Amino acid sequence: MYKLIKKIVLLILPAGFLLAFYSCSSGSGGGDKEPNNTIQEACEFTLGEVFEISINPQGDHDYFVTEIKEQGYLKIQASNVPEGVDIEVAFSLYEEWEATKEKRLRSWRTIPDALFISEPGTYYFVIHDSYDDNFSSEKIEIKADFVPEFDPTEPNNSAEEAKAVNINGDIKLAIYPTGDKDWIKVDAPGQGYVQIMSKNVPEGITPEIYYATYDEWDDPKVQELRGWHELPDACFLPDSGTYYLLFHDNYDDNSSEFTMDFKLKFLPEMDKYEPNNRFMEAKEVKKGDTLEIAIFPTRDHDYFKINLNEGDKVKFLVKDHENITPEVILRIVNPTNPNRLMDISGWKELPAEFEVNTTQEFYILVHDNYDDNSSTKLFTIKIE
Repeated sequence: MYKLIKKIVLLILPAGFLLAFYSCSSGSGGGDKEPNNTIQEACEFTLGEVFEISINPQGDHDYFVTEIKEQGYLKIQASNVPEGVDIEVAFSLYEEWEATKEKRLRSWRTIPDALFISEPGTYYFVIHDSYDDNFSSEKIEIKADFVPEFDPTEPNNSAEEAKAVNINGDIKLAIYPTGDKDWIKVDAPGQGYVQIMSKNVPEGITPEIYYATYDEWDDPKVQELRGWHELPDACFLPDSGTYYLLFHDNYDDNSSEFTMDFKLKFLPEMDKYEPNNRFMEAKEVKKGDTLEIAIFPTRDHDYFKINLNEGDKVKFLVKDHENITPEVILRIVNPTNPNRLMDISGWKELPAEFEVNTTQEFYILVHDNYDDNSSTKLFTIKIE
């Protein structure tokens, strides 16, 4: 444990708030908060009170330590920062028996910033100039607060900590501190879709969602199902089972101490040809067939395969489509790489007609023309 000597002088400032000046050292002597350039020399402080530091001389690092008694956040704010000095904060634990002594929990970030505290303990933070190339003798006011936990899903910063929620229900979560990522998991009753909607989103936050599966015996354990998308969004779930959803701010550069509301809904499969998002899953069709399909969710791609003869003409007619503009393209297996397809036509909006100049198996890909719209409503394609 740390050993510190602390003197406190309290002044009532004109603005009416309390300012605490500390002098601390790891033995005797020491000046205004110095020496505290190492984690072993970290200064104690009182949560919620304002104290002063200076980044002086060049390369100065100032360490501080406090006890946290419950789950929540250690929040650091600053004011009166001298021009030219760009202060950052990092958070650590002290490991007395390790050679490096310092175990970094959260690396350098611009103040204001906060650390998620998952359990009671002794926590440290250090403040410096961002590039250690500027300094000033002017005083900087620092305030460190403890914010009690307000996110009912925490801790859930990893897939292993994902909180189980109902796939047909409402959840509240917060993106805090900056860079926070929140995992939840849902159980799907069968093939279908999980649909996510949001409301009461704090200003500055743009929530995005990522979908995955998790297997502790796999490498990697987390396997992507659908990449990042802004809300509202939906994801195809190929079977019954547990699926993992990850929420964050789109650029990981904003956060809020207010929770957001999310609604989850499971939609049973409405398209009998799914899954067919990859050409390896293409369903076989022929001239004369009538297909009822859905382009859902956004960026859904539906593959079909058909055998055609040289000189054939194939026409695709369409009706009853809403909110989407269906397009089609013809592809064949790449003769130099059987794991890839190659285009033998350009994209055409439906209705469309193609003339083929070879006898072989063709792959038909249907999608929305800009991959930016979708609909759960089935529409009809007739192949002639």
